[in-house]
Amino acid sequence: MAKGKTIKGLGARYGSTLRKRYTNVYRVQKAKKECPSCSSMKLKRVASGIWRCGACGHTLAGGAYDVSSASTR
Repeated sequence: MAKGKTIKGLGARYGSTLRKRYTNVYRVQKAKKECPSCSSMKLKRVASGIWRCGACGHTLAGGAYDVSSASTR
């Protein structure tokens, strides 16, 4: 079984479990997202819970790390 890669920058600090959780959150947050208005893959996080499309300028509220969090589903 191959080991999963963690995000660099934390080094050997904070313990392996927290580094793995941070890696999962970071990858979800930085993944390409589809705009619900124009269907382009240009949706980016502006601030915690605020997402904006780079193509059409549509702004929407969602989860802190993903557009559709557990509370907005």
